Amino acid sequence: MNVDQFLHKFGVNMKKSGVFLFASALLVAAVPATADIVEGRTTNDRPFVTGGIGLGEVDRLKQIADKYSLQLIVSSRSGAYLADMQVAIAAANGQKILDTQLKAPWLLVDLTPGAYTVSVAHPGAPTQQRKVLIAAGKRERIVIQLDVPADTAKNPAPAK
Repeated sequence: MNVDQFLHKFGVNMKKSGVFLFASALLVAAVPATADIVEGRTTNDRPFVTGGIGLGEVDRLKQIADKYSLQLIVSSRSGAYLADMQVAIAAANGQKILDTQLKAPWLLVDLTPGAYTVSVAHPGAPTQQRKVLIAAGKRERIVIQLDVPADTAKNPAPAK
């Protein structure tokens, strides 16, 4: 299996995205090794899950992703997955739907159809925002890359 095939398995299209996420695919990530998939509810009682530490969690999240209208993945610009971010999702009317600390790079949330603003804040990086329109029966995916050096992480990947 070549690198493109490996990355494609994880939903990364090198030609389409134009961003090389090799470090992400190899999980040279700066995330705590103790994170697990966590379930919760939004302020309007919609389910969400977070996780994505290691290939097993990523596979589990991919298996359930079709039950959620929004998938958010956060990494550094180098491609390393990030954790310890503050994520907020607000409806078009300003109502805060979700405001949570992520301990892992993936967030799946089942939003009702409508327009939303997704904000991601990480220490040492400017907050990033994305607008997203959730249509009935459709799935949206947002990948946010922050200007955070991977070597500032609390738990860098072990040296080989």
